[in-house]
Amino acid sequence: MEFKTIFVLILAVSILAVPQQRPESRLTLPNVLVLDDAGRITLAWEANLQREEITFEIEANTTGYVGFGISPQGSMTGADIFIAGVGNDGQPYFSDRIGVGFTTPKIDDNQDWILLNSSETNGLTYLKFSRLLDTCDDEDYPITMDTNRLIWAMGSSDAIEYHTSERRGARSISLLGAPTPDINLDQMMYWDMTVDMAMPAQSTIYWCSFHKGPILDYKHHIVAFDAVLDNEMALTHTHHYILYNCYVPAGSNSTADEVFGNYTVDVGHNGNECYGPGSSQIPNQYCKEYLFVWAKGGKMMVFPENVGYPISEGSDAGIHQYYMLEIHYDNVDELSGPSFKTGTRVYYTDNLRPIDAGLMTIGHQVDVSLTVPPNTQDYVVVGHCSPTCTLLLPLAGVTIFNALLHSHLAGRVLRLRHFRGNIELPWIDNEEHYDFDYQQNKHLSTEVRILPGDQITYECTYDSTWKNGSIVSGGMTTIDEMCESFIWYYPKNSFDHCISHTEIRSHMSDFGVTGYRRETSSGIPKYVITAPESLVGDYDDSISFKFNWTSEFQAEYTQKRQFGGHQAFCISEKTGQSITVPNQRYPDNLVEYVPYDRCAKKKNVRAQA
Repeated sequence: MEFKTIFVLILAVSILAVPQQRPESRLTLPNVLVLDDAGRITLAWEANLQREEITFEIEANTTGYVGFGISPQGSMTGADIFIAGVGNDGQPYFSDRIGVGFTTPKIDDNQDWILLNSSETNGLTYLKFSRLLDTCDDEDYPITMDTNRLIWAMGSSDAIEYHTSERRGARSISLLGAPTPDINLDQMMYWDMTVDMAMPAQSTIYWCSFHKGPILDYKHHIVAFDAVLDNEMALTHTHHYILYNCYVPAGSNSTADEVFGNYTVDVGHNGNECYGPGSSQIPNQYCKEYLFVWAKGGKMMVFPENVGYPISEGSDAGIHQYYMLEIHYDNVDELSGPSFKTGTRVYYTDNLRPIDAGLMTIGHQVDVSLTVPPNTQDYVVVGHCSPTCTLLLPLAGVTIFNALLHSHLAGRVLRLRHFRGNIELPWIDNEEHYDFDYQQNKHLSTEVRILPGDQITYECTYDSTWKNGSIVSGGMTTIDEMCESFIWYYPKNSFDHCISHTEIRSHMSDFGVTGYRRETSSGIPKYVITAPESLVGDYDDSISFKFNWTSEFQAEYTQKRQFGGHQAFCISEKTGQSITVPNQRYPDNLVEYVPYDRCAKKKNVRAQA
């Protein structure tokens, strides 16, 4: 039996897992997910957090065995696997196994999966089974709040043997994520902001389009965002998008209509490259405040019932508000001609909620000071939201209710940490098995209060071994890196970016660079080294292949970037105000948070035996 990694995106926009049952399906559990694009195998599940267990159902188009597993990386190795079916004699069979490579999974010493029910009818096999979320068995995989990599296979017979590549696959999903808040969309108004165009024949591109909001004479609240992706091509090639608020600079004599009005989709302007040669033809420099972020795997984002995001408030009432949609198209094969619609739907109401919500970006500045050494695993990049910045929060603090942790291809582990003084509080969010192709706005199961003077630090752990000896540096394309988290909170505050980095001059100096220039002709900041002679050239190429990455230098560099002082910023894109904080780092004498380990006592007993 063999499982191999195949990531198949079958996203039902708006809902993480929607009822997709075939006629007369036996599936009864509330969360349902079709595991393959042919609809041959469907999973349903329900977790009971009080009993610390989870129950699954599978309906598969086979009369042979069914394999289902939870895997660290979406492949066989280390996967916790359940194999079951109904034999030719009508009797069920099942086993708890562990993946040991591309061969038949080994039977686990402890059988922790329990078969509850099974049947075989009209060519369909139905299975209902359960296990504890954490069995405390080293050969089982703990099911947690972060992303779970599911693998599956179907045999053509009951013999546990190789199933062929057409009868297996993998999916990423959050099995224990907090439910989306209830909302009656029939009572809400909405408008769409979409781009319907042929995707450019480039491997990766960021496309910016401009959109008008409705003219509203008084304050309204946005209460939900949804993605508009009209076909499989849109689902496949839209990696993520960001919706920005656009503002005329403070002190300008121009109106928003004069600055943005000639560039909107409704007047026939479909936009242009955000960071390419055509970026100078659009006013994207005035659109820096994030409003909504959607990424592959994302679902509808719904605000808590007491919270809404304010629009048409104060001087914005009675006029168009403008937005920029930055779409990241992923076109690895550089296909020419595929046309589809991508965008967002905004639900809003004039029935105001009690509290205004805000969105804040926390992480590392996207620039070359985010440089991951070549051929390196477990390299940690940090971005600090300084206590100096959080002192600007209301005295009672703010409450985080939703988070999206973002990185690119090199990201492996993402963590949003929270400090009060020198004490670390429970993590705001944590992703131990980050999947670039499965990102979502995660409604937090427990809202988190941030008080004035608290520090928030976003950590991204990277692996650069896939990049053929090259560094990975900060940038906008998928082969570059970003380390940013997006948090929704209430009540709304004035600043929307809380970030940090190693100052560029200091960063360059560490490599012995004595001269460099910054080029912006492409829209994406690019650095060229001009001195010393031994390092002259493009920054990425020179630091990858001309610089001598000795083990001593790399150890010192790694330590300095993670634990050394950063230049931190808190910024309001609307007002242009910012505060710079020098020498920001982790709190001194830090007492780190250690998650509760329900299995620790049992593991200690085993170790002493």
